[in-house]
Amino acid sequence: MRKRNALVPFALLVQILSLHGVNADLEGVEVRLVPAEKGNRCKTYLQISQEDCVEAAESLGGNLRHGYLIVGDWDRTPYSCFLARDDKAIHFNTNPDAVNNGMFEPVCIKQEEGEAYLIPYRYRGTKCISGNDVSQDDCIVAAKSLGGRLRNRSFLVGNWGTTPAGCFLEASDKAIHFGTNPDGVNAGYFQPVCAPGEITPTLLPRGDGRKCAEMHDYSVDECIAAGSAVGGTLRHGRFPIGYWSTAPNGCFLDPSDNAIHYGTNLDAVNRGAFEPVCKTVASEVSFLPAERGYTCMHEQHFSQEDCIVAAASVGGVLRRGAIQVGNWYHAPPGCFIESRNDNAIHYNRIGGFNNGSFRSVCKYA
Repeated sequence: MRKRNALVPFALLVQILSLHGVNADLEGVEVRLVPAEKGNRCKTYLQISQEDCVEAAESLGGNLRHGYLIVGDWDRTPYSCFLARDDKAIHFNTNPDAVNNGMFEPVCIKQEEGEAYLIPYRYRGTKCISGNDVSQDDCIVAAKSLGGRLRNRSFLVGNWGTTPAGCFLEASDKAIHFGTNPDGVNAGYFQPVCAPGEITPTLLPRGDGRKCAEMHDYSVDECIAAGSAVGGTLRHGRFPIGYWSTAPNGCFLDPSDNAIHYGTNLDAVNRGAFEPVCKTVASEVSFLPAERGYTCMHEQHFSQEDCIVAAASVGGVLRRGAIQVGNWYHAPPGCFIESRNDNAIHYNRIGGFNNGSFRSVCKYA
């Protein structure tokens, strides 16, 4: 960590912010704690501001070490608001290029289903992932939620050739536009406004030979949007595209700084240093056999909220009308079905070990 830091008493911070007309108010906004793993950080559009950091972090169990919010310019912590893993002390890092070394837990805004997100500009061809487009009717509301505005009170709709199709902001003044030309190509001055759809990006962990499943790759035009959605960034504003032999073909992140890349070598083999960005279709579920030790890979776990729908699609049922949630050491972590009894849907909140009586329900990636 860099040496530059400051200890800010919270009472003084609130007083300073109030004098400047800033209120630390997160009413109606849900937050979540991201696990302390190397490289983990909040997506750009889900980061907590410094003025909201204490309120958000305290709601997740954070505390003020000696009564202070610790603010600094560090290299090895996540950018923005986070907790130290050892004592849950609340910190705020002002260095946007920092990379989490795995000792800190980012505090992020919880993204709700259907919430819009914004794609970075400065690169030609950026657009929303297929199926993640915002309709013309929804464009103004979605764009305003991301800081967009109506230029001269007008919603600009046109058949432009140098802008992305669909909803977008002009980067210079955040004016809201909607492009009706399906063949339009973003000249790099516009930020597509997108919304999560049935097809969502999944970041696979590093590993020798790790790559996306067949037909689950993103195109080069979709890569920036997909990479941004899983925490990727543009290194110095650039999107490297190359014919590398030791990086995966297709879209991937360099976990050293989460930089988004695209590999064009179809014969390349990931030597374990890179994380592929792959398509995950919500309707695609892997149903593992009821065998000892069988469980989903870390990146393939469904959330508790998605477990019912996923498990029901492969024959799971709700026992007495409810999902069974617990802490079981003899069952696999995450979403699973009790296959030898009544196919009841369960969700295990801890990292148990499958004794062979349960079938894990996993994302297909």
